[in-house]
Amino acid sequence: MEEKYGVSAIIYDDNGSLYFLIFHRIRGWDGWEFPKGGIKEGETPEQAIVREVREETGLSKFRVAGKLDIKRTFEAEGVRHVFDVFVVESSMNIPVTLQKKDPEHDTYLWATRERVQEKLTWYEEKDVFQKAVEFIRHQ
Repeated sequence: MEEKYGVSAIIYDDNGSLYFLIFHRIRGWDGWEFPKGGIKEGETPEQAIVREVREETGLSKFRVAGKLDIKRTFEAEGVRHVFDVFVVESSMNIPVTLQKKDPEHDTYLWATRERVQEKLTWYEEKDVFQKAVEFIRHQ
């Protein structure tokens, strides 16, 4: 089976309470997810996560807090996708800008941990999200 590699960003703001940035996907399927994308040839996962966060969120200021020691994997159309998962800190006060040309998402939401668990479409993403919350708590 063909494999493709990518990165996923669990973006949070800790302003006394934790809030997480999720996106409503409209390209390919309909549901809620964290921003993600492929790793380009010659790019490291660390370079890819910075590029993907900028491209998919438009955030101007953020900090990559770390990389989880697990990967998010799923199969779609005969391809196994393997994503490195990064935890990224930003601020809800910085405007989010959705892609206008060929958009993947039509809206976004800064949400509490409980609300994110309710909204996320895929169970494996919910499991990875729990690991990210643990990572943030132990920083």
